[in-house]
Amino acid sequence: MGTLNTINADTNWQNQLCSKLDNPDAGPALNTLLSHGQHIVILVEDNTRHTPVKEILPLLCEYLVSHGCPLKNQEILIAPGTHRTLTEEELWEKLGDYVMQKIKVSQHDFNNAEDLIQLDDVYIDNMRIPVMVNRIAVDADLLIGLGNIIPHPNAGYSGGAKILDPGCCGSETVSATHAAAALMGYLPLGMEENACRDSIEQVANKVGLDFIINVVLNENNDVVGVVTGDFIKSHRAGVKIAKKVFGVPIKKPVDILISSSFPYDIDYWQCEKALISAYFAVKKGGIIIFAAPCIEGIAHNHDDFIEWLKLDSNELENSISEIWEGTRPGDLIAAGIALGAAMVREKAEIYIYTTGLSKETIKNIGYTYFENLQDAINAALIAIPGGSIGILPRGGDCMPYIAK
Repeated sequence: MGTLNTINADTNWQNQLCSKLDNPDAGPALNTLLSHGQHIVILVEDNTRHTPVKEILPLLCEYLVSHGCPLKNQEILIAPGTHRTLTEEELWEKLGDYVMQKIKVSQHDFNNAEDLIQLDDVYIDNMRIPVMVNRIAVDADLLIGLGNIIPHPNAGYSGGAKILDPGCCGSETVSATHAAAALMGYLPLGMEENACRDSIEQVANKVGLDFIINVVLNENNDVVGVVTGDFIKSHRAGVKIAKKVFGVPIKKPVDILISSSFPYDIDYWQCEKALISAYFAVKKGGIIIFAAPCIEGIAHNHDDFIEWLKLDSNELENSISEIWEGTRPGDLIAAGIALGAAMVREKAEIYIYTTGLSKETIKNIGYTYFENLQDAINAALIAIPGGSIGILPRGGDCMPYIAK
């Protein structure tokens, strides 16, 4: 169980990308959106994602130059959402020499209110989504978003408009987006259409995301597909490719499910993706063995995350509603992420093997710590003698589903 489909790398993807700038999957060609003197902003992910931006950016930027948009009119905006900003070393690694030596680079910091502009609200059903966005993105004459498409526990899939929201939005917008996801009552992993994705795309439409370049990567982080153009229709074309790569067919849920957080190992905030994947592959009352390095601890920029992780799903749903209604303070983003963990914990017991979390932290969030995987497996087989076992070696980005 759990291995991704083997899809060979597209060795011609860079040529395909160049061709798809003028012949996108949906929407107008990029050259028709260009005019002299434009300030062009390109949104780029942080180091928690694996889009080959330092290979894409030279091609894109030189294309823009060839159509009368000089490098001095181009700007890269790192869009980390509520993650921490990148170090100088990480910027060079992520963007490469070409960009760092020739193009202005800025980083979005969701805590810096002076960098944000408020636009008109959008609505998901009766939920108001305030729109606070980095002014660099709002003021751009042309806004281009880069990203990759994988199954995502809140938005269904990453990519598309997600580079804008939460990528370069303020905490109010990101909080509302997570609240929309949390209050759906289900985990939307692998769902193309859901309330969270709708809110993200409404925000992007309000700001004006003009063009996207998204890739789909295989298990070796090689490009297997490129989509360009309209941020909704082109994204959905990419989702079809991502389903083939990351969909993991299973016959039925298992008693004991081993889920590795790879390739998202930086902190628990990222590693939790592997728990969400495990939710779809473990039996009710089963055991999840969660292998998660959590190299940088629990999370950045969310100091009360552990307190939220202690609560059950009913407590979290009530708290999220109260925060949203303004009757109590709190971090909606952290509460929303914690709700996903609570739903998993209430379906199955969680054993964890990690080097990045203390035993006290693990106890506080309701997991059982083991010093190695074999000890965890032995304990699980004692708890469920003869239990069926499954493995998700890439729990961080796979999408288990019952094969028909």
